[in-house]
Amino acid sequence: MTEDRSAALVVRVWLEDGTQFRARLAAVASDRSEAPGDDVTIAVASSPSDVLAAVGEWLDAFVGNGTSPY
Repeated sequence: MTEDRSAALVVRVWLEDGTQFRARLAAVASDRSEAPGDDVTIAVASSPSDVLAAVGEWLDAFVGNGTSPY
C-alpha cells in the first residue's frame, strides 16, 4: 500500500513586551522514523515577512526533494 507524503508546520507568533513581533516555526514529525509529536525548530523570526520567507523555504524543500524536509 502506498502512503501519501505529508508534513505539518506549526507557526507560533507572539508579541514580546507588547510590541516586538516574534515567531517560531516547527515541523512536526510525520514519518515513522521519529517519535510521533516530536518537532524540529525550522526557524525563528522577528517580522511577518521573515515568517513568510521561512514557510516558503520549508514548502520548497518539501516539494523539491521528495521527502519531508525535516
